[in-house]
Amino acid sequence: MFDKKMISALSYFSLFFAPVIITSIIWCTNKDKEVRHHLKWALLTQTTFVAGLVVIILLYNNVPFSTNSADTIHFLALATVFIIVFLNVSIVIFNLIQGITRIVKRSEDNWARC
Repeated sequence: MFDKKMISALSYFSLFFAPVIITSIIWCTNKDKEVRHHLKWALLTQTTFVAGLVVIILLYNNVPFSTNSADTIHFLALATVFIIVFLNVSIVIFNLIQGITRIVKRSEDNWARC
């Protein structure tokens, strides 16, 4: 069905359509060491991504934002949101790079044939 490269790439790309769910399902059904290594990283980044979104939603709904530095709590909430957005954008870029790398990467068998 799918080879190792495609399953590894799918685990990274699943961030865009079902983070954590698809990666967890693949984790439970696949026993290959190389694929599980990529599944661990994809699951870690996707869990961090979802947790960041949850924190942003909670902050947005519960704390009014302010750019006034004298209003410390609101200013820290705004700064926290910016940091989490930066982290989440970095995670998206990381998953894109890793997914593309898994697809483009030649397997060791193909190197011997070249």
